[in-house]
Amino acid sequence: MKASGFLDTYTDMVDTDFAAIAMAAGIAGTRVEDPGLVGPALQEAFSRPGPVVVDVKTNRLELAMPPTITTKEAKGFSLYLLRAIIDGRGAEVVDLARTNLWR
Repeated sequence: MKASGFLDTYTDMVDTDFAAIAMAAGIAGTRVEDPGLVGPALQEAFSRPGPVVVDVKTNRLELAMPPTITTKEAKGFSLYLLRAIIDGRGAEVVDLARTNLWR
């Protein structure tokens, strides 16, 4: 949503375990919290017959960077940053920068 310039509307699903929900519905599921275990979890999921939910916990502020950034995406992201600051969410902008710039 950030590349489109829209602010979220506080619909975060904080720490929802989708793998547990899948298992409660009778579907295989696994939750991954360690980035080093994503590969093995996917290999296990692909080796099973039928559907499998692989729930990978990520930082909600982690940006997915495309191979190239279009002018439209850069404009949308700039608009998102401006709207966030005007909306009083400057701390969110700082957290976004900390998460993605200073590693």
